[in-house]
Amino acid sequence: MRRTGLAAVLLLAGACATARAPLLAEPDRARVPPLGPPPALRLPPQVRFQLENGLKVRLVEYHRLPIVALQLLVDAGGVHDPEARPGLASFTAGMMTEGTRGRSATQISDALGAIGAHLGSGAGFDGAQLSAQALSTHLDPLLELFADVLQRPAFPPEDFARVKDQRLVALVQQRDQPGAIAGRAFAPLFWGSHPYGHALSGTEESLRAVTREELAAFHAARWRPGGAELIVVGDVTRAELEPRLRKALGGWTGAAPAPLAAAPPRQAAARTVAIDKKGAPQAYLLLGMPGFPRSDPDHAAAQVAFEILGGGTASRLFRLLREEKGYTYGISARPESRRLGGAAVVGGSVKADQAGEALAALLGELSRMRDQPPSEEELAGARQGIVLSLPGDFATAGGIAGHLAEAALYGLPDDHYTRLAGQIAAVSAADVQRAAGRWLDTGKLTAVLVCDTAQVVPQLGGLPLGPLELRPAPAAAGGR
Repeated sequence: MRRTGLAAVLLLAGACATARAPLLAEPDRARVPPLGPPPALRLPPQVRFQLENGLKVRLVEYHRLPIVALQLLVDAGGVHDPEARPGLASFTAGMMTEGTRGRSATQISDALGAIGAHLGSGAGFDGAQLSAQALSTHLDPLLELFADVLQRPAFPPEDFARVKDQRLVALVQQRDQPGAIAGRAFAPLFWGSHPYGHALSGTEESLRAVTREELAAFHAARWRPGGAELIVVGDVTRAELEPRLRKALGGWTGAAPAPLAAAPPRQAAARTVAIDKKGAPQAYLLLGMPGFPRSDPDHAAAQVAFEILGGGTASRLFRLLREEKGYTYGISARPESRRLGGAAVVGGSVKADQAGEALAALLGELSRMRDQPPSEEELAGARQGIVLSLPGDFATAGGIAGHLAEAALYGLPDDHYTRLAGQIAAVSAADVQRAAGRWLDTGKLTAVLVCDTAQVVPQLGGLPLGPLELRPAPAAAGGR
């Protein structure tokens, strides 16, 4: 009884205290909470030096955590794929961690696991990279592994056959994936004979024909210190780093590889291809218009323009095509900028029985972006969304290294990312409309539709599309 009485007294006291305390106002759930001010983005200074073999080094001291991240860039991207071997650059880069002359793939994996490190390689169109990360106390063994994989990949026959099979299986599986089907058809349609006019992963035919000797020859010709750049970010000083790099990478030799021959201009004519996928309840749309290189001074304005057009759930395409019309789960738009050119890309799936209406609405939004400036609310939301996301991209040593590698790849100035927030914040409605006018030229539209053509093609009459070509579906994943 005494315990019960005490509990009652405590409950009563709590109730009285609650009654005396001011009540908190209920949040207004009809309004989006206001965003706070963006945090300042200040990157540490970059220290540059060069090794005797020609390798350029860019160091950013980052002492917040005892971690070091490495990112090596070499001129060995997919633009250098031979015409008969699309995918050679990607395959070569992907095989480099699969065994060296002194270590098997398993031994490399075990050595990395012993020091809690990461090591990976890959290739894009404009370049290839070898990246690594570990605690700064393990920098010496990390550099030993890094140098071994970089300089002495063996492309072992058994591992070569295994990875080739894996890549072939991935390509075969893509025959059933509408987005992959559209992407593989889009590249040669949009770029034509340009070095970007093929799939980075290659084709089933080229992959079956390639030999490990071709991978070794491509590596020897293009993975060279001359013209390469190593970005190092982390808990290390130049005095500590430079002698270690000379020891690990000083034996890597080779002049800069031959530069790419002048790229032919891409074809500019409008064109539409519909690829049949019988019975598909949705139509996958992939639209592209000529864009500009990554170094173009209008890139900041283009980022804001595409954020407004199709950058997320607040974008025009999302609100119109999903929320208002119910045509889709989502449509995105982005500026795809590379070293030698770019594209404005719009893509997503829509209901097959409403594909014509959805495409008409989408094209209408592209015209509105060109013809009318955005509202102040749209402009402020897009600018703030981009600026607020920037600090998170630079919150880790690996994130900083990756962005500095992008700056190095595209020849951007050292202070590009420090100035970027200010550039985005200064983008005006007129800037957005100018960028949209440059990027969204529907008169040069390349459109790929993966759909039930019998259902969708009759809906396309009257739409401002280029000449229509019908294609059969790729063979099913189980076939050859």
